[in-house]
Amino acid sequence: MAANKKLTAAIKGRRVIGVEGQAATTLVHFDDGSTMTVCTGATASPSGTAPLGVVKKVRQRGTTLSLDYEDGTTLELQTAEPTSSVMLRAKDGTLEYAD
Repeated sequence: MAANKKLTAAIKGRRVIGVEGQAATTLVHFDDGSTMTVCTGATASPSGTAPLGVVKKVRQRGTTLSLDYEDGTTLELQTAEPTSSVMLRAKDGTLEYAD
């Protein structure tokens, strides 16, 4: 699985404190108040069952987006499309990353 260097640079070191599945999206909440929105299509990841931790790197292959944590665990999300499925907004709502 290939590294997503741009998204890794944007979220490395941030702690995931919650994962919230909604209709066609999954929201990943970070401890600095930022939120990453992942378009998942028809099914979203279930809330409360995803591993939490500090992001070490991000990998992506096709529609699988993997957030690898410093403790060795991984949060895997299925995106709706291989590209144009992720947005990261800072606590104040400004756009930090979009793909």
